Amino acid sequence: MDVLSPGGDYLKFFTSIPGLTPMALFSIAMLGLFRIAPIVSIAPFLGSKLPGPAKIGFAMTLTVLLLPQMIASSHLTLAFNLQFIGYSIKELLIGVIFAILSSIPFYIVQATGVIIDFQRGSSAMQATDPLLQAQVSPIGILYNYLLVVIFFQMSGPFLFIDMLMQSFAIIPVDGFFSSNFFSPELPFWQMMAGLLTKFTLLAVQFSAPSLVAMFMADLFLGIANRLAPNVQIAFLGMSIKSLLGLVLLWAGWFFVLQQMANQTALFFQDIVQVLPSLRT
Repeated sequence: MDVLSPGGDYLKFFTSIPGLTPMALFSIAMLGLFRIAPIVSIAPFLGSKLPGPAKIGFAMTLTVLLLPQMIASSHLTLAFNLQFIGYSIKELLIGVIFAILSSIPFYIVQATGVIIDFQRGSSAMQATDPLLQAQVSPIGILYNYLLVVIFFQMSGPFLFIDMLMQSFAIIPVDGFFSSNFFSPELPFWQMMAGLLTKFTLLAVQFSAPSLVAMFMADLFLGIANRLAPNVQIAFLGMSIKSLLGLVLLWAGWFFVLQQMANQTALFFQDIVQVLPSLRT
């Protein structure tokens, strides 16, 4: 019976594997924990700012759930030696990479809010985002919270756990990277190289409705100032820009949220597609 199927017997899976010693089981579980722990500590949608004991407990729970996949894709001869230390460093590196990649959509929407608030002239009204522990503008915090809600609504955590399971099948806990891992032609590195461009492009796209409104307000206020130089247009400009920015933000609300969900799903699908290039 398949342990990963709904009717699988979890405990029977471990007892049915010949040669699975307690030391090998513990070693595989520890290596899996080294990959999962950085993700739980960094990824915003997994409660990155929860208390330490809660994060450790959640990471250990995920490790236990994914342990059959780790065992199915690895050898059973692991022991605590220098090779185990090398595997541990590799697992920590993979965990950090996955954690950063999974956090990028949330940083994108955060940057979107910062751009809008900067153009509105309210960038000084910054507060600490509890999820990312960074000084962010009010709209940036709002967008970040909304994306977390959207991410859970679209079953994002399950998509991420599925991606994590595939990573254990492609890069086992007792296997190193492929020989061409550092090749610039690798699809994984090509995706990483385009992250900055994609980050900037999406942040500008999400903030485009408000940016266009505030740009048009600046244009008409400049024309009005030329026609009536004695009128203090600058004092009215900030209020008008802020109001128009919020109005266009409200008008394009559904479109922006829909694009956030679509781009987040596409981003995680891109990660899943480039994972096979890392096969050991």
